[in-house]
Amino acid sequence: MTYNKNIKISLLLMLMAFGLSAQNRIFLSGKDAGHAELWDFRISTGRNSGYWTKIPVPSNWELQGFGYYTYGKDHKQYRENPEIGYYKKDFFLENVPGKRYRLTFEGVMTDTHVKINGKKAGMVHQGGFTQFQYEITDHIRAGMNTLEVEVHKSSAHPSVQRSERKADYWLFGGIYRPVYIDALPLEYTERVAIDAKMDGAFHGTVHVDGVTGAVQVEARVISSDGKTLGKPLTAVADKGDSLVIMTGKFSGIKPWSHEYPNLYKLVVELKKAGKVVHTYSQKFGFRTFEVRDKDGFYLNGRRILLKGANMHSFRPAGGRALSRKDIEQNFRLLKELNFNCVRPCHYPPDAYFFDLCDSLGLLAMDELPGWNAPLQTGVGATMVKELVVRDVNHPSIVLWGNGNHVSHNPELDEHFFKWDIQKRRPLKNAAKKEDIFKNYRPSFDIVDTRFYPSYDNLIDRLNGEHIVLPNEALHALYDGGGAASLKDYWDAFKASKVGGGLMIWALFDECVVRSDEGFRLDCQQNKAPDGLVGPNGEKEGSYYAVREIWSPVQVDPMVADKGFDGTLSVSNEFTFVNLKECRFEGSLLHFSTPNAAAIGYRERGVSVVVDDLPAGEKGKIKVNLPHDWESYDALRLTVWDNQGNEVDTWTWPIGVRKGLASCFVGTLKKQLVRDPEDAFSVKVGSTVFKFDEATGALTEVVTGNKRFPVGATPFLVCHAENDLEPTALPKGKVTVRKKNDAIVIESSHINGFDHLKWTVRPEGYLTLDYAYTLPRGEYYYAGIGLRLQNEDVLGKRWLGEGPARIWKNRMEGGELNVWDQAKKLNVPGEVYDPPAFEGCFAPWYWSIFRLTGNRTLGLSTNSEGLVLGVSTPVNGKDPKFATWQYPEEEGIYIFNYISPVGAKWRGAREFGPSGQLNRIDGTCTGSINLYFDWNQADLTTEKFEVEIE
Repeated sequence: MTYNKNIKISLLLMLMAFGLSAQNRIFLSGKDAGHAELWDFRISTGRNSGYWTKIPVPSNWELQGFGYYTYGKDHKQYRENPEIGYYKKDFFLENVPGKRYRLTFEGVMTDTHVKINGKKAGMVHQGGFTQFQYEITDHIRAGMNTLEVEVHKSSAHPSVQRSERKADYWLFGGIYRPVYIDALPLEYTERVAIDAKMDGAFHGTVHVDGVTGAVQVEARVISSDGKTLGKPLTAVADKGDSLVIMTGKFSGIKPWSHEYPNLYKLVVELKKAGKVVHTYSQKFGFRTFEVRDKDGFYLNGRRILLKGANMHSFRPAGGRALSRKDIEQNFRLLKELNFNCVRPCHYPPDAYFFDLCDSLGLLAMDELPGWNAPLQTGVGATMVKELVVRDVNHPSIVLWGNGNHVSHNPELDEHFFKWDIQKRRPLKNAAKKEDIFKNYRPSFDIVDTRFYPSYDNLIDRLNGEHIVLPNEALHALYDGGGAASLKDYWDAFKASKVGGGLMIWALFDECVVRSDEGFRLDCQQNKAPDGLVGPNGEKEGSYYAVREIWSPVQVDPMVADKGFDGTLSVSNEFTFVNLKECRFEGSLLHFSTPNAAAIGYRERGVSVVVDDLPAGEKGKIKVNLPHDWESYDALRLTVWDNQGNEVDTWTWPIGVRKGLASCFVGTLKKQLVRDPEDAFSVKVGSTVFKFDEATGALTEVVTGNKRFPVGATPFLVCHAENDLEPTALPKGKVTVRKKNDAIVIESSHINGFDHLKWTVRPEGYLTLDYAYTLPRGEYYYAGIGLRLQNEDVLGKRWLGEGPARIWKNRMEGGELNVWDQAKKLNVPGEVYDPPAFEGCFAPWYWSIFRLTGNRTLGLSTNSEGLVLGVSTPVNGKDPKFATWQYPEEEGIYIFNYISPVGAKWRGAREFGPSGQLNRIDGTCTGSINLYFDWNQADLTTEKFEVEIE
């Protein structure tokens, strides 16, 4: 799960190879939020209002201590007393004749009034998420100049206000993306638009400005190693022309894809009388993305399922103002999750994000701003132009979003096609209860994007004729949704003829740091903590499960027993990559024992043989096992893709479970004595076990002079859908007997158990065997509890899959290892310190609980399929359907069956096979061992102090 350390180096080399646009760019702000420059600033109302001070640009002013924090919609007083930010920036320009100057704002929330040296730069720009520019050549002067910017947090345009400023996310104000001036020649290339296909076909438009006479336009395509492809493309622009068209066909090109992000550079030169007057460069990729109606998505001729999540531009301490480091971290998370696509939703992200998608490989959507209501066509058309013109040449962008669900305006579809030379499809993103086909009859077949489908609804749609792409699904509120039942959904997509893909909601929990409230994290209770990761990228349980389910390399389940010869069956789910291009590493592991101070494992590397296995096929790989491989505890396999990104790791236990679960004690036997006054009190060495003669429950454990905080153990726990209770049986009796070197306490038909058997071993530990029969029915959970107060548990160490907890419909993502975790507070939506301490963990082999009073309780399992339950999981406030069922009584649990978890908008049972309750029809059994202070010396080391002067 490591981030490819070569990403930054590769990116740097890529930028060096392709260079920057050949024009003089003067930044008035910082180049990103991490290098922000101070401007003069005053805000009209709210915190720190009414006086001139300083503010970093770019930034959102709320996170700098100004104005009001706003979630969902602007304050009702915004019309009478709006938040207005006043900015001033003095800047110096050389007196360079024959130049033109263009001022660019990459993002300002929300209405922007601009003056240069007291003169209006142009029309007020309305809309907070799209890039806009002003020609300021006639406004500037040689020497010092003054830029004044008046920013209205709310918009005076009713449509913009309804669409952008009423939304289920944080609303901010201010200049939050960079501001700069481009110094240009009088005749220059303003921009280019490129459509380059996988077969080398090239079609481009060069947009020129200021041409006063015939200008030769020459364009060359250059590879990343600096070589020119074919012959230059040429055209002539005459006086008054603003556009020239260039077409050609290039051979020997390497197509772009998310798996092979091959980029080229188009270098356009304007020449007059043989002299170059302007040079403009643009990165692009040769690739073909198709929406084949009533079929699916195709990239470079290969069918592809899009897998990813929704993502906002967001940081808890920065709002929507991001540094390049922030954006790189976002990209790293997406690659770690094995996404091939991402939906930056509700508005376009920073352009640098798409630069990373292009250069490092990730498909993406790009969306027109809006959430609650459609943009009016006039202002919407302006924003579509701003959106598409900025992003048209990114090969990573494969689909446009025409607003978010109820903000869709069908009249804007034609504007996407107008400005996009590639004619990429604009999607209607439909709400969960919306009829996507009602009053919408575009010239193309509709991609069915309806949000949050139940499993049954999804199956119906996947059996239909429209491409299915739920652009929000499996809502990841708190510890629910996200990856819960994702495998059921994904298997259905892979089996469908019209499966298009799925976008999880969402990547991040979006909680802001409230400097006005003691710097607490504010997630707006259950509104914003919707992510696979926490607000600062903290990895939650669904993160690990998504990573495994969407791994492009899938390894079939196997058992490393005596018949195993090292052969593994694998599926290659890459789109283009042959597995022989990937790196496979194997290891044999010896895990740390419960007696060891260290955690983790010792390893021995083994080689892995991978032959030719093309994308989309199944085959075999071979781990070369040494002759003594069965003496190890586990076999581990790690795979890296063709770009050096770690894909996933698998670890399988070697041999039978008993070998990993029986390492607490040796063979040394101690004296085992029954109390002559109490047949149910047994002493082994210095430890005394007491049992209830009426129930057979363990009631007391004393080691030396220390009493363990255990109550009557075990007790039966179960929760049926219809509150079924165990059938009353004739009460049996409790017996005590000696069996070989052990003492056995048995009971039957007591406290809901068919049978309980305690075996007191002369080695000093207990074995508990149990059986219970429940009425036939459906159950959330069933198992036994060991009474232990949560306050007495300080930490845990275990050998099993971790580090995150599981639910019935989210079993994936664990890695077999020895883990250690101190008990710590995690409150979904409030306190983030994952992984969660409490909850269900499996498979597991042994576990040690650190208790108060320097005591330890060890457990190991003798049965397959048991789940370890730790303390009592905490959920967030008002979780809607993102809930689970778990015993309320404090303790440690051994479950035969555990609960599924739901998502915010749907209960677990709506999410397919794995989300259903447990059907119990028969007797449940289990066997565990319990160890009390097994690893403590009989003699106490004498303590003394030595002091050297």
